[in-house]
Amino acid sequence: MVSLAKLNKILNFILLQTVWFALVVGVVYQHIWLGLGFFVAFVVWQLHPVNRSQSDIRLALTLAVLGLALDSLWLQLGLISYEMQWPYSFVAPVWILMLWIAFGLTVNHSLAWIFEYKTMGVLMGAIGGPLSYVAAQKFGAVTLNEPVVALTALAIGWTLVMLLIISLFSTAADHQRKLSRSREASWN
Repeated sequence: MVSLAKLNKILNFILLQTVWFALVVGVVYQHIWLGLGFFVAFVVWQLHPVNRSQSDIRLALTLAVLGLALDSLWLQLGLISYEMQWPYSFVAPVWILMLWIAFGLTVNHSLAWIFEYKTMGVLMGAIGGPLSYVAAQKFGAVTLNEPVVALTALAIGWTLVMLLIISLFSTAADHQRKLSRSREASWN
């Protein structure tokens, strides 16, 4: 039988992928409301007290600021161009900000393993982060203007993001895992 904690992790991962797909496709087809709807549903579900981890909000806000800064830097350097560049053309669009927030809401759940397997977590960021941009480019939501340089910058940026997440939030994640285990034990 699947525990409530495992079900939450699986659903968390599926919802992140759904939000990513809805936002990217919504941008491409000029239906951002589709992605916005899935994003809001995911945030409301994940921040519900039953699902929320102690540091979820801090993680989401930290990654929102960090992600906005990184993606805006890559935009300003001419490495990446975004479709539906809104609200301003000199910063990363709001849909990218939503993706960073959604990613932040997975760290304590479907991605909690990064705190135990730190090297794998950093490698996942270095490879998986850039791959998500490549996939978004295949859909037409972003353009990697100088692919080799852009992918290198993305890999470095995502490596630093993962190192920062693991460094700053490792203690909170350890505490949350202990609480989850004690809750699961009380259910059995």
